Amino acid sequence: MLPMPAANAFPGRRFFWPLFATTVAYGLVLVFATHYPKPEDLLGPHPPHDKALHFMAYGLLGFLVAATLAASRHWSRQNVVITAVVLALAGIVDEATQPWFGRSAEVLDWVYDVIGILAGIAVVAVARWILRWPSRQPREPASQ
Repeated sequence: MLPMPAANAFPGRRFFWPLFATTVAYGLVLVFATHYPKPEDLLGPHPPHDKALHFMAYGLLGFLVAATLAASRHWSRQNVVITAVVLALAGIVDEATQPWFGRSAEVLDWVYDVIGILAGIAVVAVARWILRWPSRQPREPASQ
């Protein structure tokens, strides 16, 4: 049986700065991509469905932010809720500013953003739970 990681093994402080830098860079790319006037130029001839793109883009953002939060050792129910709310508000701002760049803003796009955010955070939460799950050794039968 493989040894279980220590209770504080996910993802580890040494990953904080790389995760933080990756999250910031991805956030900047996401803002650019969601405000680019002709998104079809970025996506090629057969892009995925618009709602799937919103789910995937914000799912990755939720995952990166949650992983960064976990690496910072500030993971708590309250901080996770605050993170989800802040990211959802960022999604509103993202949608609301798109018309300034010749794009359309849709409430349903934001709904898929939020679903993606929650899915990304959930992946990190489940990974933390699995990595903290104590190793279970089968008990020896009681001798009589």
